[in-house]
Amino acid sequence: MDDRVLQFRVGFVMLVAMLLTGILFFLLGEQPQFLSDKETVYVVFDTAPGVTIDTPVRTSGILIGRVSNVKLQDDRKVLVTLKVEQEYMPHENEVCRIVSESLLGDAALEFVPTDRPGLPNQPLPDGAKINGSVASNPLKVLVNLEDSLLSAIATLEDAGSNVSRFAANANRLIEENDDQVGRIMVKTEGALDRFDSALAGVQNLVGDQELNNQLKEALEGLPVTIQESRKLIDQLRVVAGRADRNLENLEGFTEPLGERGEQLVANLENSTENLNILVAQLAQFGRKVNESEGSLGQLINDPHLYQNLNDAAANIRELSVRLRPIVEDARVFVDKIARDPGRIGVKGALNRNQSGIK
Repeated sequence: MDDRVLQFRVGFVMLVAMLLTGILFFLLGEQPQFLSDKETVYVVFDTAPGVTIDTPVRTSGILIGRVSNVKLQDDRKVLVTLKVEQEYMPHENEVCRIVSESLLGDAALEFVPTDRPGLPNQPLPDGAKINGSVASNPLKVLVNLEDSLLSAIATLEDAGSNVSRFAANANRLIEENDDQVGRIMVKTEGALDRFDSALAGVQNLVGDQELNNQLKEALEGLPVTIQESRKLIDQLRVVAGRADRNLENLEGFTEPLGERGEQLVANLENSTENLNILVAQLAQFGRKVNESEGSLGQLINDPHLYQNLNDAAANIRELSVRLRPIVEDARVFVDKIARDPGRIGVKGALNRNQSGIK
């Protein structure tokens, strides 16, 4: 075979291999810096454990850039330079922190929302400088918990020893008091039997259909009873209000009496004195009546005087009977004279027989 043909084939194969490598690099790998638009963000940390060049920078788990430089400043703080995709630029209301991506300590930078309200939700400008923080490392937490874990293990060992001693003591106690334990078991069995009997009684009581129906009726009537109780309470409130008003009225009536109490007592005292005087006068009048010296006493005590008065009344009654026709004739005469006054005189005397006056 010709050497030129062989060299051409080898060169062609190498060219195809390089072309395929480039294609795979573009498809599977990260694009070169000069082919993507990236902006710079400076983050200051007190410490930056595990952060090196090409450390990934993420937001919400998405890779948005990498660390391009790590520098220790004069104030012993670490300045980390980030190259971030322009379209994924972090916002002003986000904070950068160093997190561990695995238990092996692989570090990564992650932008998360800050807990400080009021910050604008706008992308950071190119060349912005912000402060960062370091998240807790699980391995470091486990190392810090080493003393606590040792103490907990020691406590568990002591607890196990105590449980073992308690079991041994309980076993020895049972072996030494086997008879008493047997009696306790017998009593316990009897108590369980009585408890079983009590439960059976309760079950019979609950299973009584008539009793259940009565309880159901009582529960159904409970709302009506409550409603009636409420009505009764309302009525009692009304009565209490009326009683309050009556007490107020009574207070308004008794208050003037209390203010004029002395005058009322004085008037009552005067009235009592006048009543005593009147009673004394009535007693004196009674004594005078009972005595025979006075006119009324003689009238009551002298039967002759009473008989004379009775006779005089009878005479007056007989005289009134006799005077009644005369008075009637006088009435008729006066009536006729009033109707015809000409009857009085000579003409009247001549016409006496015609007049009918006798």
